[in-house]
Amino acid sequence: MKRRRIIPAIAVTLLALCCTANYTLQMQESEKQFYAGKYLEAARTLLPYVNKSDEDQLLFMMEAGLMLHAGGEFEKSNQVLLSAADLSEKIATSISKGAVSLFLNDTVTNYKGEDFERVLIHMYLGMNFLMLDKPDEARVEFKRLDDILRGIKESGGKSYKQNLMAKYLYGLAFEISAVTQKDENDYNDAYVEYKQIYAQDPAFESVKADLLRMAKAIGDTEDYNKWRGKFGALDAGIPKDAGELVLVYQSGQSAIKQSRGKLLADVQMKTAINVSLQGMSLAEGVTVAGVLVALAVAENPIPKFVKRSNKGRYATISGKGVNGGSTYMLEEIENTAVKNMEDQYASMYAKVAASIAVKAVASIAAGVAAKKLAKNMGGTVGAFSGLIGAAAGAGVGAGLASQIKPDLRCWHSLPANLQVKKIFLKPGKYDLSLSAVGDGGVVDQKTIPVEIEAGKKTLLNYRTLF
Repeated sequence: MKRRRIIPAIAVTLLALCCTANYTLQMQESEKQFYAGKYLEAARTLLPYVNKSDEDQLLFMMEAGLMLHAGGEFEKSNQVLLSAADLSEKIATSISKGAVSLFLNDTVTNYKGEDFERVLIHMYLGMNFLMLDKPDEARVEFKRLDDILRGIKESGGKSYKQNLMAKYLYGLAFEISAVTQKDENDYNDAYVEYKQIYAQDPAFESVKADLLRMAKAIGDTEDYNKWRGKFGALDAGIPKDAGELVLVYQSGQSAIKQSRGKLLADVQMKTAINVSLQGMSLAEGVTVAGVLVALAVAENPIPKFVKRSNKGRYATISGKGVNGGSTYMLEEIENTAVKNMEDQYASMYAKVAASIAVKAVASIAAGVAAKKLAKNMGGTVGAFSGLIGAAAGAGVGAGLASQIKPDLRCWHSLPANLQVKKIFLKPGKYDLSLSAVGDGGVVDQKTIPVEIEAGKKTLLNYRTLF
């Protein structure tokens, strides 16, 4: 193995990192209001940051966009999230053309969004457009979501599962367009989405009735008989003039980033750093033991996602003459966040360790060189020689700790998971009771007036925050 030589003649100084606005501190008041159910007030507090071009702008856009969505301001939410989608794409393109960050301290760079966060921007855009009865615009966003997932897989070799909530809403968008535009091709496209969903999650009951309906709508008798033989006559009890109610339930608080703790407390990271150090030709005065001492106070620069509160297991729909059953989980955001970060850690820690080793050795070499210079020039520098030597030697550990830090920025207002329930109702006005059910029974309940129209889909959005 070719050994790398660290040249002490190139003085690598420790940069004083000046982070501008601290995202976590700025979010505290907004998050407090949001989780108190004051969605729009929380969003308003973020407007100055949404319009400010800095390294945290994308995060504030995502937060404000989701808060407006939760508050039912779907048009305003899309104004913010469309800008967020464009900015996310620009940042991702810029990073792909430049040097790849190895997590040593990403807090001073533009936040590009975790892969799953970039996907969710488009999912919420598509959901907003459906709430606004704009299925064609919704389809554009769900298509962009699919493209991002495909790009992630092709560029990084990562195997990301489909966002089944987005796929189901994609199918609904095709169905709505089929009715309004009288285009049979849209029924075919909806049928394709539903078949793919069933293949990935055959326990999802609602999609079984959808398969029967779509097979009948496109005149595929063979498929219709196949599904009916498999599922039974799930479509038999649907009135011809029925409308559809689609409840989207967003439960709890998604996982957020936390520090993994001290760098050398992680056995994998410590071992990888040692391996990297053994492969270097260290300058005079620089030892492996000395490097490890300097790194003792540094944090692991790769964070982890930690789950938060999620008391609502599912939601139910009820009302006069209505027993709609319970929602079904299609997207586990918190589990996706945790798993993706752990997958990322497994593939990145060795590269990060190598980068840390190089930085640490260079910093210590610079300190040794400065001490030597101060000693040799003592007669010229005079009273300053002791100061130079002390500053160069004593601050290496603290300086490295300031440079090697985890980036804890992430999308705080996301729910833990996304669930859905579709029921068919006769046209009319209803007072529907939505109940979130936890391990000990009902944990939240609200009554919403709803009007169902014949042949039309009506979407409801229900969010619990605990």
